[in-house]
Amino acid sequence: LPPSKYRPNSAKLAAKEDFYMVHLPMEAMRFTAEEPTTLHVKDSQKKIKQRIEIIKKLFPKVKYINNHTGSKFTADEVSMNKLISVLKKNDITFIDSRTTAKTKAPKVLKNFGLEYISRDVFLDHHMEKSYVKKQIKEAIRAAKKHGTAIAIGHPHKNTLLALEESKHLLKEVE
Repeated sequence: LPPSKYRPNSAKLAAKEDFYMVHLPMEAMRFTAEEPTTLHVKDSQKKIKQRIEIIKKLFPKVKYINNHTGSKFTADEVSMNKLISVLKKNDITFIDSRTTAKTKAPKVLKNFGLEYISRDVFLDHHMEKSYVKKQIKEAIRAAKKHGTAIAIGHPHKNTLLALEESKHLLKEVE
């Protein structure tokens, strides 16, 4: 996530990595704890462009952006057109977290001649470590079956523990 008072060092931490994805806050249908830099459906093209420029300065190696929450934003075709236009100009790929079945990302990306990429598995919809481990296994199964899989989770204690305890399973895939 972009830096905020709750995670002031996120850009500094990302700078140490060769690969990362920025989890861009976007307006949700029902979510009361918005990030200070959340994109809204009423935002102008100019505001979205400025926000992505800030992201590029904070995260200069960014190649991928996915939506944090964003069910309202990704379900709005006009908003998604604005965002994808800016991302395409900046050579950034949008990964749909699929926070809503009403996402317009597939249609918008197709209209821009871009591939639609979305998460296959959400790791920590439930917080129990056993559930997260089951989801890790599902992601591995999907990767083996389809050649790739995208699993999205959060740095919650049980998610991190489940990943640590699943290292031997993760060796089965790249």
